[in-house]
Amino acid sequence: MLTPGKYARLAVALFGLVLSLLVGGSAAQAAPASAAADAQPRADCTVPPGWTESYVNENGDLVTVTHCPGGDEGGDEGGGDEGGGNEGGGSQEPSCEFVDLYNEYCDGPNPCWMNVPAAIEDHPDLPQPKPSPDSIPVYWRCRNPDDSYYDGYEWLENMPVEVEPPLEQQAMTAYGLLVVPDFTLAFNPPEQAYVNLDTWWWADGIDDEELVGSSAFGVVAIATPDHLEVQPGDGSAAFDCDWVTAESETCNYSYARASISGTVSVDGKPAYDAQARLVYTVRFENGGAPLVLPGLPTELTGDWQNTPVPVAEIQSIVE
Repeated sequence: MLTPGKYARLAVALFGLVLSLLVGGSAAQAAPASAAADAQPRADCTVPPGWTESYVNENGDLVTVTHCPGGDEGGDEGGGDEGGGNEGGGSQEPSCEFVDLYNEYCDGPNPCWMNVPAAIEDHPDLPQPKPSPDSIPVYWRCRNPDDSYYDGYEWLENMPVEVEPPLEQQAMTAYGLLVVPDFTLAFNPPEQAYVNLDTWWWADGIDDEELVGSSAFGVVAIATPDHLEVQPGDGSAAFDCDWVTAESETCNYSYARASISGTVSVDGKPAYDAQARLVYTVRFENGGAPLVLPGLPTELTGDWQNTPVPVAEIQSIVE
């Protein structure tokens, strides 16, 4: 059974932990809405090895602090007009030593962990009646110095609202989820090209479908196939070709000399190390409407794909 003092510490720890999980992960903390504008994030470590402390300061604001090992000050802070800090009960060291899974908060000298929400949401040990329709069941468990434990169920009130990041951040998240497919750089004549004879190039194994990446809040990045960038491997400059994924003369190049000095080989024959990559144009949408913001990327480029190309002279036929 929790004492009033222990329950108060648990409630604050629960609220601080949920805030940290919802706003940027375990290494980022948040203040209540009334104090969010004064929060000064400056954590230099993650959790773990850092540890999170939550308390109510003298202004009545909830403060969450990420402490870093060896540091004299807290990390991310949220507070009232004074900007948070360690005033009002914050300490520089955790009051317990975290052990295994018991690594989320301290109940005095005892390390604890919790499930938010509890795996069993209608457990008979939950206090009744339920405080409000929005209350969330929480299971907590703490470890005594002799390896025994005590646990319990409580209701969590005032679940923080998930904070929607800026549109720029959402767009970059969506852009980071775009995945350029692998392909094979194919060429014709097959197996061997010839000097002064057009060599055709295409990206084999892909199609002309758009790529889509979506953020958790509805901003979508869309990459449309645009062109191939080809490097023949003979020392000449790279050149662009129209998007082509099947054998055709759309993308072609004529080698000026044989691959005697090529840097790779095929079946013992010297070859040029030709390569190509896919290039897409990128646009963004928010809720189905175009999203245009300064600084957003407009192009997506894949990795270079290599293929060895032996090039031979065309032998004259002498009768």
